[in-house]
Parts: sequence; C-alpha cells; structure tokens
Amino acid sequence: MTGPANGTYLYGIVRSAQPLRLDGRGGVGDPPRALRRVPAGALAVVVSDAPERLRAKRRDLLAHAQVLEDLLAQGATLPMRFGSIAEDDDTVRRQVAAHADRYRTALSELDGRVEVNVKATHRGEPILREVLAGDDGLRRWNDDLRRRGGDPRERAGFGEAVARAVGLREAEDADRIVRRLRPKAVRESHGPRVGDCFVNVSFLVERRDLAAFEAAAGDLVDALDPVAEVRVRGPLPPYSFTGVDDT
Repeated sequence: MTGPANGTYLYGIVRSAQPLRLDGRGGVGDPPRALRRVPAGALAVVVSDAPERLRAKRRDLLAHAQVLEDLLAQGATLPMRFGSIAEDDDTVRRQVAAHADRYRTALSELDGRVEVNVKATHRGEPILREVLAGDDGLRRWNDDLRRRGGDPRERAGFGEAVARAVGLREAEDADRIVRRLRPKAVRESHGPRVGDCFVNVSFLVERRDLAAFEAAAGDLVDALDPVAEVRVRGPLPPYSFTGVDDT
C-alpha cells in the first residue's frame, strides 16, 4: 500500500464508534491537508497527509490545536503532540493496535474531562516588600544597609538571605494554590519550572466542574494580586494525562 509522500500526520486517537464530523475541516499545511480516520479495531486515529518541511509555525500550531478542540468537543480524545508523523497509515494502524488496551483505558479515564494549566509568578517589587515586611531581621538589615551603604560582600549576603526568604514564600504560595484547586480536579500533573514561574501544574477537570474550578482559580488570582500573577489556561487537550507520545 502506497502511503502519503511525506508520511501520515497524527492529531489524536478516538474510539472507532465515536461519530466524528470531519468534512470541511483542514489540518496542518498550506493549503490545509484534509482530515481522515485510520481505523484500528475499537480505536481510530484522526490523521492527514503530512506537509512537506513541516515547521512549528503559528498557522500550523493553531491548526493542530483547532483540530483537537473540535475532536474534544465531539468526545474523548487522546491528543498527539504537534509534529507527530508516522511513515504511513498502515504503520499508524499497527502501532495503535499494539497498544490498544492502554489507549482504551486512557480514553475511559478522559471521558468528559479536560486539562487546565495553572502557572504563577511573583512580581518583583510587591514580593520583596512583603518579604521584608514579614521579617524583622531582614527589614532592619535592609534599613541599616541603606543608611551606611555596606560593602559588596555584606550586600551579597543580604541578597542571598532575601532570595532564601522569597524561595520559602514561593513554596508557601505554591502549596496554597495547589491545595485550593486540588479538590476541584480529578488528577494533577506537576510540570517543570518555566522561567520565573514557581507553579506550573496541570489539572484534569470534569467538564461539569469546569465553572467551579475556574471560580476557585479566579479567587486565587484576586487573593494573590498584586504579589503574584496567576495565569489559568483551559480547557485544553489533556496532554499531561495521556502518555501516548510513543505511538
């Protein structure tokens, strides 16, 4: 069987019995490649022909995300990362069939659920003011350095002490955020630190509980302002809760 010239581009795995409205929807590429299903027993994979020289350009990233949003709106979907390409449809079918039990279990766990990502960053001046206000020793040290200047070694020591205090505050606020949101979610997945973020956590949330989760997150935004910026993104494809990237 002759496959697409540049391979088969993967979007997501669904149940084969799930009705999908794919007509007229395009995927990655310019022009957008037509979507199709590759059946694999009780499962199916939504794919398109892979475009030549695929790059992580904004248009293609958005196209990939839009296909997944459409699929999620129609039923449980195991999302594939942007840029997932197989040699051809037959390769996709064989690989999915080899892991079918795991994928069926994952789909069952994701039924009616979405991912919401929460990141938090402390704002420089407000957090420094709070740290100094809450520590008499640091505040007196800071006032003393302002009066007499202090040598570079002493200033460096003060900076290290402040950094430790900020680190403790980060841990406290991170725990506060996670404890507040955890009861509104089914599962959580802690991601790596990104830039200045002291929280990067994804939550798996029941769609029916999404409004309650967002309300709780909104309360945190208000409670931590202006010391911290809390950013909430979702609903998202549940990338953090699938483990299908080795397909």
